[in-house]
This record gives sequence, structure tokens and C-alpha cells, in this order.
Amino acid sequence: MLGKGNVRRPSVDGCTLYVYEFGPFRLQSEIEIPELQGFAGSAHLPVHITVGDVPADLVEAGSYGRFCRVSASEYLLSIPGVGRFYVKNGASIVVEREPNAAPPDVSTFLLGSVFGALCHQNGLLPLHASSVRSGDGATAFLGDSGAGKSTMAACLQERGYGIVSDDICVLEAEAGTGEMRVIPLAGWLKLWRASLNHLGETPDEKNRVYSEDDKYRLYLKTHAGDRQVLRSLVFLTKAASAGESPRLEALTTGETLAGMMQLTYLGYITELTGSHARVFQQCARVLAGAKGYRLVVPWGFEAMDEVLDLLERELLGAETCGGSR
Repeated sequence: MLGKGNVRRPSVDGCTLYVYEFGPFRLQSEIEIPELQGFAGSAHLPVHITVGDVPADLVEAGSYGRFCRVSASEYLLSIPGVGRFYVKNGASIVVEREPNAAPPDVSTFLLGSVFGALCHQNGLLPLHASSVRSGDGATAFLGDSGAGKSTMAACLQERGYGIVSDDICVLEAEAGTGEMRVIPLAGWLKLWRASLNHLGETPDEKNRVYSEDDKYRLYLKTHAGDRQVLRSLVFLTKAASAGESPRLEALTTGETLAGMMQLTYLGYITELTGSHARVFQQCARVLAGAKGYRLVVPWGFEAMDEVLDLLERELLGAETCGGSR
């Protein structure tokens, strides 16, 4: 992931093109994305990002909320105060920025929802998860926003487990074997101020994720290397009451499969495009080599060491897997 950096090339119309590698995508962009400087990915899927007019609407598309329209090959996202984003055929993105849009907000939507739409249009499986190296593969921590996925990964990194992905865990079938593997996708962790304070880190204003949120990117100095087989899926659940001890519970295959379907990143795209069969088959393939668990986590950071000890004792093993920051 960390590597050679971005390249600037003049385009045919005189505009500057920034060339980035981000996970499976090779981005040729008219928009500078500072967050991707220094990245190197597998880059086998070309994507062009241009600045221009975005369609007012999509024909035969479904709606998600007030600001999103989705069809099988198109994705239209309108964010007040930021801009409008149009993704087509998994290969092109058009951005129509609002005049006073904060650059970090534009980048964050490109690297979040727009990236997720690209994954779906290219037939990849994106899970709402952060993942770390463990043993001969990876362990993913799944949950909705605010469940503590990034914080869990950050704390495990402090114990020597290499970060594979943050917030979005993308899997792709290997050519020939069909085995689902995690594409390394972590140049940073997105953490709230409280999590950074717990880790002894100072929030840096220039690394703010959204201009109005107290959340920041913590950039990594190491990466997890090659694609990993997913060995464990851990669904994060907050304890129902204060004082509960953390616990790890094994899930059945059916429970794990249902959890993966529910926590597919941008799952509404699956709903609106009728791609349940494809996603179901991909999730089932993941479970050919992975097991599912529910991790009940107490509120706050006071019990974090107890949670990490439990994970190492019952799931990850005491041997560290990867480097620290």
C-alpha cells in the first residue's frame, strides 16, 4: 500500500492528471487526492476521474434517501455543500464540485461511498469492516459506523498486528481458484479524537476526515503486504449494560452469512440492483475458509486491554503478525 506516490501527467486537453494506485484501482484523476500520496495497490482496474457536469437524474434508477440514485451500471450521489458524484460502469467518475466545497470532504466521499460504488460495479465484495493480519490470513472486525472497527484495529496494531484494511474490507476472487482474498487497503485509520487520545496520539488538523467532524486520519508507516485469505469474521456488539465482561461467541454458518449480507458496504446498492445472488455466493465462498464470531465489547476504553487479551487468547494467538507503526 505505501509506496511510490502519485504521478502528474499532462492530459490531451492540457489538464493535469494525477495517477494513483488505490487497492485494485488505478486512478487517473483531474482532482488531486492528497490522501493517496505514497500509495501503491494492485491497480489492475483502470478508473478515470474527471471534473464536469453530472446528470440531473438516472433513468430507471432506484432511490436511497434524498441524495442517492442507483442503477445496475450507474451511481449518482448528491451531497449538499460538497458536490455531486457520478460513477458509471465501474470505470469512470465525474465530479461536479460546489464552489466552496472543502477539499477533504470531496476526497472523503471519493474514498468512501464512491469507492464502494466502484467496488460493486466491478463485482467485488466490500464489507463494512477493518481487518488485521493474524496467523496465515486476516481477521476482519465488522460493524456499523461507530461500532469501534477502526479503534479495535488500531489497538491491535499496538500489539504488533499489521493493518490490512480500515472501514472497508474489499474481497476479490483469485483467478483460477476462485478463492476470496482481502485486497490490502490501508494507508490510514480513521479515528475519533477520543480513540487517538487513548492511543497517545495528537489529532492533526490537516488530517481531519470531514471538515466538520472531530475525526482524523492516522497515517500508517507499514502495510500488510499481499492479499490475505480471511480466516475470521468478528461482529462487534456493544455490551447491553455497564460492567459487563467482554466475551467472544462462535456463530453458526447461517448467522455469519446473514451478518455478512447485512454488513456489505453500501448494502443498499445490493438491494436496489438486485445483486443478492452474486453477493450471497461471494459471502458463501469466503466462509469456505473462515469462521464467524460475535464479540461483545464493554463501553469505553477501560476494558480494552481485557478485550485484546481475550482476542489473543481465544482467536488471534499470542504470536504477533506483522509490524507495529
